[in-house]
Amino acid sequence: MKQSFDIGSVMTDRRGFLKGGAAALAATGGRAQAAAQLSVWTPGGSPSYCEVHTKIVNDFIAKAGGGDGTLQCGIGAATEFAQALLASIAGGNPPDVALLWDSPIALGSQGAFVPLDDYMAKSSVINAENWPGALLASCQFKGQTFGLPVAAGTFGMLYNQEMFEAKGIPSDRASFPKTWDELRKLSKEFTKWEDDRLAVAGFMPPREAESMPIWSALNGSQIYDGKNLRYTINSPENIAMFEYFLDWLNEEYKGDINAVDRSGQFRLIYPSADGLPPAFQEGRQAGLESGSWAQGDFYATEPAFQKWNVASYPVGPSGKQPVSGVWPNWFAVPKGSRDLAAAIGYLEYISQYGVVEWYRRNPDLPANLKAADVVPDIVVEKRGEEFAKDATDFFKAQRDIAIPMWDSPVQSFGQDQLTKAIEKIYLKSASVKDALDEAQSLSQAELEKTVK
Repeated sequence: MKQSFDIGSVMTDRRGFLKGGAAALAATGGRAQAAAQLSVWTPGGSPSYCEVHTKIVNDFIAKAGGGDGTLQCGIGAATEFAQALLASIAGGNPPDVALLWDSPIALGSQGAFVPLDDYMAKSSVINAENWPGALLASCQFKGQTFGLPVAAGTFGMLYNQEMFEAKGIPSDRASFPKTWDELRKLSKEFTKWEDDRLAVAGFMPPREAESMPIWSALNGSQIYDGKNLRYTINSPENIAMFEYFLDWLNEEYKGDINAVDRSGQFRLIYPSADGLPPAFQEGRQAGLESGSWAQGDFYATEPAFQKWNVASYPVGPSGKQPVSGVWPNWFAVPKGSRDLAAAIGYLEYISQYGVVEWYRRNPDLPANLKAADVVPDIVVEKRGEEFAKDATDFFKAQRDIAIPMWDSPVQSFGQDQLTKAIEKIYLKSASVKDALDEAQSLSQAELEKTVK
């Protein structure tokens, strides 16, 4: 029963909406051929997303000394892309490199991708030491690395400084709420109902399964324990977390998530599936969580204000310190790659050089520590060089406090179960405990079946 509750993911929507080389090749120890033969596949993306990846492939081929490079962009969203990729592997005609919007662990652990550890050990660019640990963990399972988190958007709280200032509330980053209680108190300053219509919102109780590991960690728990191969969806801290969110919904939003959704798009910075414009850019929402990609995507819908900023997540009642998280764009080498040398060379090139051009045009933050510092063009254009550097420095700093995410071999299945549980909780069709117990049971059973 869907009713009007949109369980479409904020982060999945953002994926659908978006969307020096000679030295890198030398670092492969001579593996890259003089005339590379390289094919690259990417999931769906915007024209600008496909354009920048076409440029990166062409630049790599030029640096490699010539050859043939092809890019197939926009093959499909995550699920459709995975199906097409698996079919190509089974048919013996896969691309040499695949860009993924889901962790490579699930398919890699089943033999779909080439383990990269031996190549990484010989490289000065993609060596494990050049990747933040929490990011690389999203590619590793049982001692093997099945991909690289080349571009990794980090998360934070995006907010409208002009709305703060209009109410005399300090709008600098340092003054942003440090606890969930402080965030709820601040949120009430903005929220306004006109009969059954939510006219203006402060901050919404979190609803997205993709970022829920961050909120769980902020409350002293986790959704999945990768070290022990165990889901912890129904931990006492997670039960308390969702009860807190439900109380927030009841107190500030009339306990009616459907009324919220009918009133506007308060979930993300993109238009809703029904065509509702994002309330944040309309100036009807004080803030929401997002990621480094928001630096560009914010301007895809004409904003009613200019001054926005980002701040760290506040800490929950059972938490001890702020944390953040990442959503990478992963790259993997499918089994059966025709030109393995070119594939590894491309991973090195895009990790150090191509990703810099990528971030400049589409702000998915470079993850490799060898990548040069740059800022997004559009932020410089709209807010100036100083602000652009400050925002980039903030998102880079979030990598240092990022928790492991996307590290389950049944990542998509577990995320689907959590999404369903969140829907039941906010629609009040099941108690918090019952909804989380069910998600835990199903996810753990699927995990154990897959691992065996």
